Amino acid sequence: MQTNYTLWQRIITATPPFFKRLQALGMGLAGLGTSLTQVAGVPVKVTTALISIGTTITIISQFAVKQTEPINPSTYDDIK
Repeated sequence: MQTNYTLWQRIITATPPFFKRLQALGMGLAGLGTSLTQVAGVPVKVTTALISIGTTITIISQFAVKQTEPINPSTYDDIK
């Protein structure tokens, strides 16, 4: 059974652990790119690429939703 989420529900729903790590990686890349903008010897294309890739990874990882319903429903639901 597939659940259709609205945009807001998808943003506030729990995120799986793998995607939480990807979010941290993306934020780290964006932060690194932002901090490297102040260094004179680093090309602008490198910092722009780091910021773009980091923010893209972070945004896409936010939309992953933790599955709360089992894929195969149990036939032994009466046993608890």
